[in-house]
Amino acid sequence: MNEHSRAAASMSVPLLLALCFGVGCSEGGIERSPDGVPTFRGTVDLEFGEIEGEDPYLFTRIESIVEDTGGRLIVADLQSDEVRVFGSEGDFLFRFGGPGEGPGELTQPCCLAFGPDGKLWVRESTRYSVFRLDGGNAEYDGGARIAHVGIGMVAPITFDAEGRLVDIGSLMTEDGGGTARFHHGFDGAVDTVLMAGPEKYGMGSTTVERMIGDTPVGFFVYQPFGPLWLHAHSPSGAWAEAVTSEYSVTLHHPDGTVSRVEGPQALGPPLSPSDLEWAQASIDRDLQRFDLRNHPFEIPDRKPPLADIFFDRSGRLWVEKTGTDGDEMREADVYAGSALVARYRWPRRVSVGDVPWVTESVLYGTTRDSLDVRRVARVRFEPGS
Repeated sequence: MNEHSRAAASMSVPLLLALCFGVGCSEGGIERSPDGVPTFRGTVDLEFGEIEGEDPYLFTRIESIVEDTGGRLIVADLQSDEVRVFGSEGDFLFRFGGPGEGPGELTQPCCLAFGPDGKLWVRESTRYSVFRLDGGNAEYDGGARIAHVGIGMVAPITFDAEGRLVDIGSLMTEDGGGTARFHHGFDGAVDTVLMAGPEKYGMGSTTVERMIGDTPVGFFVYQPFGPLWLHAHSPSGAWAEAVTSEYSVTLHHPDGTVSRVEGPQALGPPLSPSDLEWAQASIDRDLQRFDLRNHPFEIPDRKPPLADIFFDRSGRLWVEKTGTDGDEMREADVYAGSALVARYRWPRRVSVGDVPWVTESVLYGTTRDSLDVRRVARVRFEPGS
C-alpha cells in the first residue's frame, strides 16, 4: 500500500465520524447500534510472526507496538532485548538495541512511545533510553533512570502538559504498596502523584506471609475472576481509573479536575465450564504453592463486567466490556470526555496488551496460537455493526 492510499485509509473513520455528528447519518453511512451510537468493525489486515524461519520474525514476548509518521511499525521484543523496525506491510527493515546496560543497549525493553519532540522513548527494566530514528538506523540520544521500585514493570509511556516524562511505577507508603505517576522535570526533579494506595493496589487479593530462609516475605493471593483496579494513561496527560466490577470510570484531567464516565450497570457474563476449570486450577496451585489449608476466596458465579480501559492517540477513552465464552469479537465503548461517541468491535484473538497503540481507524495488538507463537497484528476499522 502506498503512502497516499494509507493516509486515505487512516482518515476515513474520523472523517465519517465528523460528518455523522455534523449532519446526521443516512442509509449507507455509518451504522448505529440500537442506542444510536455509531459502530465500527475491525478486521485483521496484517499479521506476522513465525515459529521458525527468518530471525526478525521470531518473537519472544511482544509488549509494545507503535507506528511512526512514515507508517513503519516499531516492535519491542522484551526477551530478545531489542527493538525491530518493519515496513507498513511487515517487511523487516532493521533492529537496534541488544543486551546490555551501555548507551544504545537494552535490557528487557517493554514499552515504546514518541516524545513531544518526535524521539522514540524505550522503557526498560530499570531505565528509559531515547533514540532518534532516521531512514535506516537508530541513534542513541540519552535517557533517564526509573524513579521508583517497580523494576521490570510494564506500563505506558506518556508525557504531561509541560512535556515532562510520566513514569508509572510502584512505591511504598506508610500503609503498604501503591502506584504513582512520577513526573520527571527537565532539571532532574521528580514530582510524585499517588494514584492508588494499598486498598486499590491489592484489589481482589489478600497477602500471605512465608519464610524465605530467615526472611518473611509477603505474597499476593488473588481471587480467580475477582475485581481488579485498572488504570490507563492518555497521550494528552490525563489518566483514568476503574474497578472491573462496576462500569464506572474516573477521569483525572491535566488541570487537576476530575470527571466520571458512567455506563450501563449490567452483570458480567457467567463463568463457562472452561472458566470454572481454569479458576479451580488456579486455586489448587495457590493451595500447593503457599501450603494453605483453605483458599481465602471462593470462585464467583460471574466475571466482572469490565475487561480493560485504555486511551487512543487522540485521547479518547476506550472501555472494553467482558465478553462471554465463545464470543468472536471484543467490544469497547469509546468516550470523548464523558460523552459516548462510538462503539468499536474487533477480533477477540487480538489483544492490545498493557501498552495500547490505537487510533480512530487502526489498532495494533498481538496474537498467540496454541503453540504460543507471538505475532504482530494490525486491525483496521470500517463502519459496520
